[in-house]
Amino acid sequence: MRRRLASSFATSLVLVLAFASSAYAGPTHRNVQILDDCDAATFNAVLGPGACVKDGDVTFEQFVNSLISGKPHAAWRFSPAHLKLAAGGTVTATNRGGEFHTFTEVAQFGGGCVEEINELMGLEPVPECANAGELFGTTGVVPGGSLTTGPLAAGAHRFQCLIHPSQRTTVTAS
Repeated sequence: MRRRLASSFATSLVLVLAFASSAYAGPTHRNVQILDDCDAATFNAVLGPGACVKDGDVTFEQFVNSLISGKPHAAWRFSPAHLKLAAGGTVTATNRGGEFHTFTEVAQFGGGCVEEINELMGLEPVPECANAGELFGTTGVVPGGSLTTGPLAAGAHRFQCLIHPSQRTTVTAS
């Protein structure tokens, strides 16, 4: 009887620990929203037709003034700004805004690849901008589009838009 009870207890303990470790590992897939609120009329007037395809509320002047003030506009962001997932998991970034953005992994956060925005924000471009042409092609996300990362190794992964460098998220894989 004791032996059967001990065996039952051991089996239950193994099942509980297996469930707890799989629950602790976290999800294997997460989503990030790429957001902006550009006003097509004013953005396209300055940047050219098609630069913004959204009927947003933020004019180009308001956007630039926010950069000059040192507080990038809150509508230009990645959401969530921090997330966790299991090592080997993936992230899908979906562009819900009206502008083209990138979802690029960078070694450290910094400035983007657009000189004028960096100047307004007082930032230096990240080293990854040396490969901007390739990265825009491989990590760019058109309005309404999505991009899914490959499996992420354990550790911290920083993703940033190389156009709008205040758009950032940190993914912790464990």
